[in-house]
Amino acid sequence: MKGSRLLIAIVIGATLLGPASLFCTAAQAASTVGSIGAGGEALPESQPKAKGTQVQLGLGAGLAPDYEGSSDYKGVPLLYARVAWESGMFLQLEAGSGLRVNLIPSPNWRLGPVLKYIPARDNVEDNKVDNLEDVDAAVMLGGFAGYDFGRWSTFVQLLQDVSGSNDGYVATLGVGYAIPVSKELLVAFSATTNYASGDYMSTYFGIDAENSRRSGLDTFNADAGFKDVGVGLLVQYWGWGNLGLRFRAGYVLLVGDAADSPIVDDRGDENQIFGGLMVTYRF
Repeated sequence: MKGSRLLIAIVIGATLLGPASLFCTAAQAASTVGSIGAGGEALPESQPKAKGTQVQLGLGAGLAPDYEGSSDYKGVPLLYARVAWESGMFLQLEAGSGLRVNLIPSPNWRLGPVLKYIPARDNVEDNKVDNLEDVDAAVMLGGFAGYDFGRWSTFVQLLQDVSGSNDGYVATLGVGYAIPVSKELLVAFSATTNYASGDYMSTYFGIDAENSRRSGLDTFNADAGFKDVGVGLLVQYWGWGNLGLRFRAGYVLLVGDAADSPIVDDRGDENQIFGGLMVTYRF
């Protein structure tokens, strides 16, 4: 039975992810949500542990910034997939967290690899930002660790670009708090902060002389440092047996050089929000 559930999850997940256009757009959504923080990484484990093997799948839509620091927003599709074992091990894919695998069979500890895709920054709504040199898509690879105690969940993560796009890294610290309101309803809150390397900051927030000429924006040197602080909300409601709704929202304040960059300060907004709703199914 456990093996059949995992096989069904893989087949359904492949069906959902199969169309290339949907996958790419969903990856854009995941990147946007992840880049603005929104507390997403601390939320997924703030839920009751699975009994046996449990599979959850979700599909929906959300609203996210056009790019990290943008004041323009766009609709994005959202995908969610999670396979959890009673041992505490899990495999999860969700906007804001990328693909994460917990390899520790423990009710409290979490440790494993993370893979996150950051699409290219091009064809954005703001004309001056769009005139900047395009930023190639990036693949971020790293690991995460966490510890759950009672309703609290702690989290650390380190991701490094392995594609040669931004050549940088991002370190994340997070904490979550879950409230199981009833058997059907779970509400969880989280807070996170992200520290980015100089290469990462320069790629997404810096403006050199050539890009200043192309866009009309002032030159700007973005150094390593904390780039944001954020809070997140998750509401999971299983109101119709195995069918439910999953709502996520987040607010992030860009800080330091991320907030001071002309891409944000002149053309965007340091206040970033995200909201999304998915229909979920579990078995």
